[in-house]
Amino acid sequence: MDQVLLLVEAALVAGPGLWMAVAVFDNWRHPRLNEAAVATVVRLDLLAQDYPEDFALIAHRRIDAPRTIRRLFWAIRLAETVAAAALIGSALLLLLAAGALVPVALATGAAIVSAAFFTLIWAGFLIGGNYFAYWYCHQWAQSNHFMLMVWGLLVLLVLKP
Repeated sequence: MDQVLLLVEAALVAGPGLWMAVAVFDNWRHPRLNEAAVATVVRLDLLAQDYPEDFALIAHRRIDAPRTIRRLFWAIRLAETVAAAALIGSALLLLLAAGALVPVALATGAAIVSAAFFTLIWAGFLIGGNYFAYWYCHQWAQSNHFMLMVWGLLVLLVLKP
């Protein structure tokens, strides 16, 4: 039964790892796609356009320097790359633990740290998005980030010793 649980945990950790790997691949291969979306949020473009009175209240939060936005996006891609690699590596460790090739505690510990990092990335997007008031004009992003954070939390609950 312990081996079956480790296999299930490996699959559950691999899921967000593979999802993140696909997303990261696109972010490195086609950076303008998501960099433009990040820029729209941190420049407060849609808020200024659709809610000018509210924009005036937080306009000082705006980041409009292209170099700063590129650096921010680079940091996001780096964090997501580390998370994807850690999750996939942890899933492999769980498979090896199911075969008694590595200690279960090592595999489970790595998976917990990886899933927590995945979860914290999306919590970071929610917190950063809140700072830039993205609930005004980017509800799709907010709900997507929330669901990804919940996915990470659910994986963490399964991994709980």
